[in-house]
Amino acid sequence: MPTPDTTHQNESASSPKTNFTRRRRPLSRFMMVARRVHLYAGLFLLPWVFLYGITGAMFNHQGLFPEGQTISIPQAVVAGSAMSDFPSPDVLAQQVADAIERTGENVSVTIHDKSEAKFTNNIMFEVTAMGQRHVLHVSPHNHESYLVQFPEPTSKPTNLVADLKRVRLAEDPQDIAFRAAIHMLQETGIESDDMLKPHGWTKLNFLASVNGKPARVTYVLKDGHVDVTSYNGSTGMSRRGFFMRLHTSHGQSPSWTARLVWSLFVDTMAFAMVAWGLTGLLMWWQIKRVRVIGGFVIAASLLVACVMYIAMQHFYATNML
Repeated sequence: MPTPDTTHQNESASSPKTNFTRRRRPLSRFMMVARRVHLYAGLFLLPWVFLYGITGAMFNHQGLFPEGQTISIPQAVVAGSAMSDFPSPDVLAQQVADAIERTGENVSVTIHDKSEAKFTNNIMFEVTAMGQRHVLHVSPHNHESYLVQFPEPTSKPTNLVADLKRVRLAEDPQDIAFRAAIHMLQETGIESDDMLKPHGWTKLNFLASVNGKPARVTYVLKDGHVDVTSYNGSTGMSRRGFFMRLHTSHGQSPSWTARLVWSLFVDTMAFAMVAWGLTGLLMWWQIKRVRVIGGFVIAASLLVACVMYIAMQHFYATNML
């Protein structure tokens, strides 16, 4: 005969509350794992989060952490220049349309009434003077202008073989790859009357010693162009330029290099950003008191994203950049 304590234990073990807790246990464990992934992935990838966040803003705003000094051009100087004769977007669009009709045969061009002609970016001119690089920016819309003065690079590679532009090899590796490509395309069943053309610029890079001086040699397979420049371990880029180059570094290198490892971290960042979004949604749903407000925020986010998607699709459909 069971004792009262044993009976109480058996009732507790089979109580609805205990069974509910058991049913919730796998979900609780999953949410714990999701929260840990959300947290530790963010901590490990924190340098990349800062890099892509800050450099992404630097692409949009040239004045953010600038490497050059920006000088505004007085409006009186701009007004006294030939920019007063610069046509407006609509006037220039009509001039271009008229020129197309004059040049083409039996061509009629009518500008859409709802189409608004717009320039894609500023007009820019560059000149080197007094040991500095100067870039002049002129807005084709309102003619606002400013000058950016860049300091002289602290490390500039020197061409060690000034007269050498190209080299010819006994057997051109590009020709070998060309013949192989034709064979592979034919075997794949691809026939074309067009001439096979190289795509992209494949380069061979290596370090050497030229006349006793350390050098970096770059050979371009496409046309045999060769650069032989001094090597001192420096990139030759400014700090801003280096970080922005990191932002845009992508693609899989055909061999194990630092660039290939970097591309793996780019892939990790892409996976982590998706994981942060999914785990963030899970954590939001777990907090009942913010479900309603969060639902409205998500709905607003989806609505804004759809509007921007359609707007950007229209922008790229009507603009050739």
